[in-house]
Amino acid sequence: MHLFSGNRPERRRVYQKSLQAVLAIALYLSLSPQANAFSVSATVDRNPIYQDESVSLVLKAEGEAIGGLEPDLTPLANDFEIISQSSHTNINIVNNVPTVSQSWIYEIQPKHRGPVVIPPISIGGVLTQAIQLEVIEFHGNFTGAGADIFLETQVSNSNPYVQSQVNFTTRLFFSISILNGELTEPRVNFGAIERVSQDKHYKSNRGGKEYQVIERQHVIFPERSGSFSIPSVEFVGVVERIDPATNQAWNPRERYSAQSIDIDVRPIPSSFTGTTWLPAIDLQLEDSWNGKAPKLEQGSPQSRKITINAVGLRAVQLPSVDFGETSSARIYGGNNAALNTHNGVDWTTARRTDEFAIVPQHDTTVEIPKFEIVWWDVTQDRERITTLPTIYAPVGATAATDQMAVNGTGTQSVLVGSEGGDSVVDFRGRVGQWKIATAALLLAWLATMLAWYFGGKTARVEAATLAQEQIRKTESERQLIRGIRQACSQGDASTVGQRLLHWSQVHWPNQPPRNLMQLAKNMHSNELIAELENLDRTNYSAQVEPWDGRRMWRQFSQALRNKSNQHTPRKRWFRSKSRDDLLEDLWPSEDASAT
Repeated sequence: MHLFSGNRPERRRVYQKSLQAVLAIALYLSLSPQANAFSVSATVDRNPIYQDESVSLVLKAEGEAIGGLEPDLTPLANDFEIISQSSHTNINIVNNVPTVSQSWIYEIQPKHRGPVVIPPISIGGVLTQAIQLEVIEFHGNFTGAGADIFLETQVSNSNPYVQSQVNFTTRLFFSISILNGELTEPRVNFGAIERVSQDKHYKSNRGGKEYQVIERQHVIFPERSGSFSIPSVEFVGVVERIDPATNQAWNPRERYSAQSIDIDVRPIPSSFTGTTWLPAIDLQLEDSWNGKAPKLEQGSPQSRKITINAVGLRAVQLPSVDFGETSSARIYGGNNAALNTHNGVDWTTARRTDEFAIVPQHDTTVEIPKFEIVWWDVTQDRERITTLPTIYAPVGATAATDQMAVNGTGTQSVLVGSEGGDSVVDFRGRVGQWKIATAALLLAWLATMLAWYFGGKTARVEAATLAQEQIRKTESERQLIRGIRQACSQGDASTVGQRLLHWSQVHWPNQPPRNLMQLAKNMHSNELIAELENLDRTNYSAQVEPWDGRRMWRQFSQALRNKSNQHTPRKRWFRSKSRDDLLEDLWPSEDASAT
């Protein structure tokens, strides 16, 4: 029931006052010099590139009012030739506030080899950042030999560590018209492979001949060590040719293959001392207190977030945060990690954020233990340790005027010392911004008024959204389980392991198992544990052994059936079908599972 449900005129007056206050604030913000501010950026689709190749330069402006803007390309004239250009505009409306994104795409070609700087470009008087582009000479084997069409494949590292990222690049070169065609996807039997980004299009000169190029990128994460071969990739398509005898056009269907690539995957080095194998380009830790001063009080929880950022890894590879023990505070949480994997232009980046509640047990200083991660730097080929040092924070009355600022938040003074062999960081600062506090209270009051008004509608929308999320989650699980069943029937052990872990991320989104053994324990099936141990040995063994996928599917499907029968929801969130009904068609008969 709404708070003002009994007096409609009074309720209407309250809302009118609230809306007037909102409009006043909006008017004030619109008069601010920063209201129409916009940001600009510049990116390239590849770096480095070979000499005599073009590259796509994307300039972007984002803001509330960017109409009529055009980049000033005069600084490019000295070192680049502009081959083509295009543009497009996107409008995104959030909370009735439109934000415009204008992009300009230029295909440019450097005029010389070596490091070439794309200078800052002015867009409406705002400058983009400079980009250093590496233009290198091609030293590889030119297999095309003047052909009209040829394929080229390469890997970023032919001798990687197990579980480290390997970039696999396919390039289709053609100097004649292609009416239609298809590139086959590379397949590997020693790890996970995934296509990243969209195909890139550019021009290149090989052997004195100019080609159009379509470039496709994949990332491979080897899951076992040993020597392997990546089979050749093929292009099959219809091209446009002229018969020299009759001078007539004809369109033959042609096939071209790239050479296979050999790769030797190294095992985990014996000198590695960490508990979780993390072969990365870089790994950093972020310590956040939600951007606020941590006012620690005895018995009251204070939220803390720790984020692991890694380059060259997937989020599922990152370990959970474990502080250990401390006598001055209790630390809860760490069970609802937020995982994110992003496939960038060159490297995959992973991010894991764990949130904790710290409850001081005494009215004294709280000691927050250090946290460290041991990882392997694949660039320098050595072990490294990234650490968040021990923190001592005051509790009680003094904490109300102190601010702990992390990662540049607020004013901070950092004192680094040594006590008991650990680094010690003590944060001090002042908070006296009453204007910010007043504005925050005003906005909170307005939010409360609007929440009362829209409370009923919001509850219905949230309920409908929750139902839709449940349906999408169930549909996603259904698709993944079908994929597991298919891989089991094909006896593809590597794909089964990957799809089991993908399914577990959807089924347990808050705390997904990091490996197959944790998945088996969550399923509470001794038979499934035995099968997953066998699958693990098959995937990580240097020797190729026969593996029975049919038995694996029988145990997994039985464990799923048992788990579903034990689950009795309090409410049925989907009226036409229950959760068991939605998954019913996934349980095969004994005859079907044995085929």
